Amino acid sequence: MGKKNIKLKENKSMAMFGKNNKSNEISKGASSHSNSTTIITGCMRIKGNIEGCGTIHIDGHILGDLSIDENIIIGASGTVQGNIKAKKIVISGTVKGNIICDTLEVTKTGTVSDKIHAKNIVADGILDATILADEHIHITQNAKVTTERIQTKHISVNGHIDGNVIASELLEINKDGQVKGTMKVKKIKVSEGGLMLGTMLTYETSDSIKPENKIQNKQEVDKK
Repeated sequence: MGKKNIKLKENKSMAMFGKNNKSNEISKGASSHSNSTTIITGCMRIKGNIEGCGTIHIDGHILGDLSIDENIIIGASGTVQGNIKAKKIVISGTVKGNIICDTLEVTKTGTVSDKIHAKNIVADGILDATILADEHIHITQNAKVTTERIQTKHISVNGHIDGNVIASELLEINKDGQVKGTMKVKKIKVSEGGLMLGTMLTYETSDSIKPENKIQNKQEVDKK
């Protein structure tokens, strides 16, 4: 970019953010923090870290880490090579980096690789990652997951999982769902048309998610 500042689209007002050596900070008026939306258009390429509040919608390309208070939306043409953190993240493009959020949605066109830690996940795209969720993971019909480990309380599968699966409450393989690998489960339910291939073991308390397995907010998210 020829200029240091770019225009940001907001619901109430327009804001700017500047670029320095360490990070790009989104500057917003106090009255519009929760309502503001920053647009990174398809023609834009940004190198550097971005921190801010409100919502950021990315259709362009970012090489760097993102830390946003509310929402990160990555459009089908958007790419991020870096770690991202927000309350809610929706990915229709490509992310190569660690992800921390409360709610993660990976749409049909979305591709994710590295590590994920969320409370709830809905995946309909391609994931090649270690996946940890505190509550629930739903692998929908179009999803293809390759993983060293996918772990949560309740996993509902309508797509494909290839890897180690740990469900502390229930692994549910629905019609057209496929799971291939080692499964550690407390309970399992396989509907007609569902398929499981591999080894099934009983879930033990010692298999629970340990602090050292989680993505650490500073050490791993900021390390890239």
